[in-house]
Amino acid sequence: MNRYELDAFAFDPDKHEYSLNGRIIPSCSGVISSALQFLSPYIAEDVLEKRSELGREVHKACHLHNISKFGGCDDRVRPYLDAWIRFKEQTGYKPILSEFQQIGHLNAMTFGMQIDNFGFLKKDETLAELKIGKVYPHHGVQLAGYAAGLAHDRLATALARFMVRKRMVVQLGADGFPKVTVFGQRSDFDVFASLLHASTWKMQFNSVYRENAI
Repeated sequence: MNRYELDAFAFDPDKHEYSLNGRIIPSCSGVISSALQFLSPYIAEDVLEKRSELGREVHKACHLHNISKFGGCDDRVRPYLDAWIRFKEQTGYKPILSEFQQIGHLNAMTFGMQIDNFGFLKKDETLAELKIGKVYPHHGVQLAGYAAGLAHDRLATALARFMVRKRMVVQLGADGFPKVTVFGQRSDFDVFASLLHASTWKMQFNSVYRENAI
């Protein structure tokens, strides 16, 4: 069994909803937006970026380039793809997982996630999130969830997995150049874990409050 394919799950792309054994579970980005409502507009901005025609095509082109199946793209997409290619060539980054979905585990809780890129930057395990829009602090928390949740050959605990992985957002510019934001805060793990606890609790008891709502 591939070390990254540990759980069978279902994903509804229209609802951006994960389920495990028929039970709805929170997604990594949903954990953040659900627990911190004031972030909802920014989370929605992330979702809209990926769902927009340009966002979908940029991610698709970068993914196909990662897996050596790229055959061409629209002129609007080309500068963003060039920025991704330039980043890989300049840094030596080698993705081994691209647009990869998995169920993550942390403190006996589960959550769904879709990782843009996971690979090696020199010898460091590195998660690289792609953006064509703005970069915000919550992206570091989201990447912390990915780093903690993604399976590892040797490391069994979420914290250990988080600690050995680098996290960054690669902002793809319309001018064909990348801009890199590195997230190195240890507290990002604690924030994600706290938000996951809150989100899981909310999903567990949501029906109780809904049934008793006036």
